Amino acid sequence: MKLNRITPFVIAAFVLALILSQSASVAVKAQVSGNLSASLSQQPKIQNPKSKIQNPTTCNGFSAVTSFNYPNDSNSLSAVAALAPDNVWAVGSYNDGVTVRALIEHWNGSAWTVMLDADPGSDHEFYGITALAPDNIWAVGTSHTVGNHYSTLTEHWDGSAWSIIPSANPNADTSQLNAVAGASANDVWAVGYSSPFGNGVHNLLIEHWDGSAWTLFPIGTIGTGNTYLANIAVVNANEVWAVGYYQNGGPDVALALHWNGSVWQVVPTANPGNADFSGVTVLASNNVWAAGEYGSSGPLQTLTEQWNSSTWNVVPSPNVGATNNFLESVSALAANDIWSVGEAYNGTHYQTTAMHWDGGAWSIIPSDSPGAGANNFHAVVAVGSGDAWAVGDQSDGTTVQTLIEHYAVCVPTPTPTDTPTVTDTPTNTDTPTDTPTNAPTNTATYTPTAAPTGTPMPTNTPGGPTSTPRPTSTPIATYTPAPTITPQPTSTPGGPTPTDCPNPFVDVTGNIFYVAIHDLNCRGVINGTNGTHYSPAGTSTRGQFAKVVILGFGTLLHTPGTPDFSDVPTSYFAYLYIESGFHAGILSGFDTASCQAAGQPYPCYLPNRPITRGQLTKLVVNAAHYPLFTPTSGPTFTDVPTSNVFYASIETAAHKGVVSGYPDHTFRPNSNIRRDEMAQIVYKGVTTP
Repeated sequence: MKLNRITPFVIAAFVLALILSQSASVAVKAQVSGNLSASLSQQPKIQNPKSKIQNPTTCNGFSAVTSFNYPNDSNSLSAVAALAPDNVWAVGSYNDGVTVRALIEHWNGSAWTVMLDADPGSDHEFYGITALAPDNIWAVGTSHTVGNHYSTLTEHWDGSAWSIIPSANPNADTSQLNAVAGASANDVWAVGYSSPFGNGVHNLLIEHWDGSAWTLFPIGTIGTGNTYLANIAVVNANEVWAVGYYQNGGPDVALALHWNGSVWQVVPTANPGNADFSGVTVLASNNVWAAGEYGSSGPLQTLTEQWNSSTWNVVPSPNVGATNNFLESVSALAANDIWSVGEAYNGTHYQTTAMHWDGGAWSIIPSDSPGAGANNFHAVVAVGSGDAWAVGDQSDGTTVQTLIEHYAVCVPTPTPTDTPTVTDTPTNTDTPTDTPTNAPTNTATYTPTAAPTGTPMPTNTPGGPTSTPRPTSTPIATYTPAPTITPQPTSTPGGPTPTDCPNPFVDVTGNIFYVAIHDLNCRGVINGTNGTHYSPAGTSTRGQFAKVVILGFGTLLHTPGTPDFSDVPTSYFAYLYIESGFHAGILSGFDTASCQAAGQPYPCYLPNRPITRGQLTKLVVNAAHYPLFTPTSGPTFTDVPTSNVFYASIETAAHKGVVSGYPDHTFRPNSNIRRDEMAQIVYKGVTTP
């Protein structure tokens, strides 16, 4: 069962005792408070406010990166989330010798920097984080109130500062939020547990944010003992998964809860025996993964299960530990690109564990364990192909310090050859005919056969205490693979013939939108996030897309005498393209109310906001000068009625075959877009008459 939330001092003492003791009976894993909080101005002892990435010590594996620690005390990172390769967040806590304080760190592409907590002097601990947009990030955990009482904690990043947002609390001694995930700005869920007064039993805790307030979501009792939710992931507004465990007069039972848009329901898991789930990630309605551990006798074993739209099935996973093995987090990019991390006991102490799913099997990925004592991974996030971060903590046997590791591929950039990878004339299919190996995740793709989901990037942030080791047995695998989705051929593109060039990007080979990325790069329409990476899973902002669409369609450039938008000065990198698009009638800014809400004078363009599916579609339709089309049979997509501001643009683009919706007949116009999808849509618009 999971470790109860007790006072920070007891936790710190327990963790140190665990590290120093190597007996099998002290195999309990505790998610400790960790790392340097944001109160840099109040903590003069803290050194090195930034940490740059080092040369990898583990090729084709996870390598440790210098991170922040309060001197000589307990530090830990519990969760990590990413918006792009240069926009990654990690949260946790640290003990300054007086109390436990929140820790927030940010990666900007070259350095990790400590960020200021909303209330750096308070007893706060973060266990979960999700990033919906650069100006819309949530972190959740717990806050010490009085005595031994703890209440839920929710903080929000608006692009410039963190602020505490009041959260709901049941009538309980302890209430803790372990994870958070959202479908949109006004549809966010947080999960955890609470313990009633005078009763140490854990009860489920679910809260919902509707854009204005957090409210408790009532849910009935499950089982007769402890119930605990460790993680949550969102497919769309009507499909959310939360995982953890419950007890029913016996061993733990892996718990999966499903939200169908109106009610939370328990969905039976494969549950090989005395099992807990700690992480969950989503690719599509028929492809959800959960990770944890199980065992009714003998050492603990790693546990991964997959939901195929009808049942949860065990997928065999490796175990490297001499005794206990744990998985705490899982994060997916594509059906053949999934990561999971945790730790394993090697007979002396815990060492980090990382594994990767390639579509057919899990394999162990090398990772660093720099501490002489315990080394634990608590969370992982997949950012792009060959780009992932894992966070946790390490011990030297006396103190506990943060641990941040980055997946590094130590292979040279392929040398261009005289034989191009793409012919001078685009092929008669926009996507390869084999199973996609780099299908976008957490944003909908624009080919009907890709497996889209509804959130921008998987956060998959475990929170709270980890599992208590217990005997296990090896499961009999019952894995039933999800159906393979084969891209359907599309019409032969017309329009400009690409000027071929060597492919500089090491992270787009096999991407289903490779032709589009390569074509637009060769013509100078798009470029990478650096010289060798395109970062296909990254988000695209309104400013970035303005540049791509203007260059892609060859729109006449225009420079006005004075800027037309208050937040796009002449020094802004996309100034020329935004102004050109505005004067060509391709793009427009926001209304007065939206500008005021964003803190910008009207008229504003908000160039740094991620561009949505609806906005992007309208820009492409405008730039292509397509005659607007409206079907006589009514709306094509259930969530784009005739009253939607993007209705005509979406129907026109769908009619032309430039975009398509989801298998459930939705389009999700308010979802953000990935960089590889952006390239595909522009390419389709440019090459489709």
